[in-house]
Amino acid sequence: MVKLDVMGVSMDSHHQPVVLLRHEDRVLPIVVGMFEAEAIHAGLVNKDYGRPMTHDLIRNLLAGLRGTVQSVTIYKLENETFYAHVNIEQKSAAGQVEQVLRVDSRPSDGIAIACRTDAPIFATEVVMEAASQDISILGGTEEGDDTDEPEFDSSE
Repeated sequence: MVKLDVMGVSMDSHHQPVVLLRHEDRVLPIVVGMFEAEAIHAGLVNKDYGRPMTHDLIRNLLAGLRGTVQSVTIYKLENETFYAHVNIEQKSAAGQVEQVLRVDSRPSDGIAIACRTDAPIFATEVVMEAASQDISILGGTEEGDDTDEPEFDSSE
């Protein structure tokens, strides 16, 4: 497993939103829908819509059930579709771990939830080998240079 950092959301050459996840000198681009891109971006910048959006609701429900998101794992790429799960730990009122859940998720939803809960995001080595690319594809982004990270700019 490798830990990924969310660089941001950008548009690809076909004008489709892509979330960019980074591990060292590799970037894992995942095409997402427009609404999912906005949800990820909103989580990254702590945007407040005044009312809870879906991923905020999930975060709030988990908190009410004494659940915490431990991590999100992107574990498979099959037929150009990524698969992920959200790892949740639920505790009793006394603080004892009652259960650990692995909930199936689209990567975009898992990433949006992770952005709101500060949970780490991981990918398997198999996924990274199959789908990651050298970070130089982003042009101008070098190790330690955060000034050129892409950002999703939605119309508001």
